[in-house]
Amino acid sequence: MLFALTLFFSVSGTGTARAHNEGTEIFREVDGPFVIAVRILPLQPLVGRLHLTVTVDLLETGEPVEDARVRVTARHREGEADSQFSPALNIPTERQFYDANFDLEDPGVWDVEVVVESDVGEGSVEAPVSIAQRVRGDSLGIPGTMMFLLVTGALFGGGGWITYTARKKQRIRRERAQRARGT
Repeated sequence: MLFALTLFFSVSGTGTARAHNEGTEIFREVDGPFVIAVRILPLQPLVGRLHLTVTVDLLETGEPVEDARVRVTARHREGEADSQFSPALNIPTERQFYDANFDLEDPGVWDVEVVVESDVGEGSVEAPVSIAQRVRGDSLGIPGTMMFLLVTGALFGGGGWITYTARKKQRIRRERAQRARGT
């Protein structure tokens, strides 16, 4: 079983989400004194979790702005779902990346607005993001299917082994009891 888990994690990745440079850039625009870029994970967003990473660079120098206040709002274009808001926060080790997470439960086109404020000035950009309907089975993929098969095999194999050993011990007890009676 340990081998199976090791195989699963080596195929599926480390399990840590390093979205900063691994996401797909969906837009990059200039507004105010900033160049604002937005990356998304997963590449093809489905209903459910959406991770956005925003980078803010100074237009004149290209240097990252590490102390901005970044707010992200997602609005369903058809107005079928409530708007969602998330502050995009950075972490001390990688201050140039601002992360925001959304839980979008309605498929369709969502307009994502990013508003940036800092001591240098203000800027905002807006871009559409298409959220597809999740289809049963899409979330498994090859690693998920492998893990399902391994867990299922372990459960049935373990149950079979327990049944086998219990019956074997019961048979041995019966044979001992018969020998004891016969002697």
